[in-house]
Amino acid sequence: MTRTTGTVVDRYITLVDRAVHEPEALEELGAVFAPEATVQFGALPPVTGLADITEFYRRFYSDMADSKHVWTTTVLDEETLEVHFIAAWRTADGRLDSHSGIENVTVDANGLIRELRVLSSESQGS
Repeated sequence: MTRTTGTVVDRYITLVDRAVHEPEALEELGAVFAPEATVQFGALPPVTGLADITEFYRRFYSDMADSKHVWTTTVLDEETLEVHFIAAWRTADGRLDSHSGIENVTVDANGLIRELRVLSSESQGS
């Protein structure tokens, strides 16, 4: 049976939404990611290690003026979470975009994200 609950992934998504207006919030990624975690967004190459993950998010959010995620997290088992999300944002030059998808997340024995992988997504820009 699956259940939806507050998890490390919920803290992660809240943190990255904050990072658009508070870039220093990215320094808190160590509270949600394991030191040797891996992040992979779609076809982009995987990013491994907390320092590289932090830099990846710093670059990813550097052109955004605003961002908001809406999501549902389902705990599949003790180590595996599935997140259905919709994200919308406005870039610094005023363009609007959105993205939806599914993230599969594996957590370690300490409850930190070991692997975060976006499996499917759709994006629409204007």
